[in-house]
Amino acid sequence: MKSTPSPPPAFVSDRDLTEIELHSVESISDLHRTNTEQHSKGVLPPRPPPPSTNGTLQMQDRIVVYQTGQSAGRPCVSRLKDICTSTRWHYFLACAAIIVFLLTLILIFAFLVHQSNALQTLLEVMKQQQKTFEEISQFLQGPQKLRFNLTVVPDEQRP
Repeated sequence: MKSTPSPPPAFVSDRDLTEIELHSVESISDLHRTNTEQHSKGVLPPRPPPPSTNGTLQMQDRIVVYQTGQSAGRPCVSRLKDICTSTRWHYFLACAAIIVFLLTLILIFAFLVHQSNALQTLLEVMKQQQKTFEEISQFLQGPQKLRFNLTVVPDEQRP
């Protein structure tokens, strides 16, 4: 069997060359971007949409590519994550816990000292009331003796 010869190559226009070049550049950019992101993140980014069919770039066709592969708000989140996982953060948390513990102990001891002072004052008041009670009972014994003496009839006055 005879094979049919392939048709001669058709003329390629400048417009076709521009589209081919754009696709080539995009493919190379995609390869570079995916290779660096695969090593750093392990995730493939979404593929950008192809350019317009007429060969001119429209505004929606222009893609902004960050060199780091991160969005604009991402550095703040990663910085916060780095701070939270750093040893300085753990040191800060340990110091804060110790300070809270010491403040709690100080408050407990201040409360105990206050209660001790209140108990001491109460004890002094009770001692003073005891003395007052003893004095009052002595004063009451005096009139009771007098009344007893007045009510007792001497033996001579008995019938």
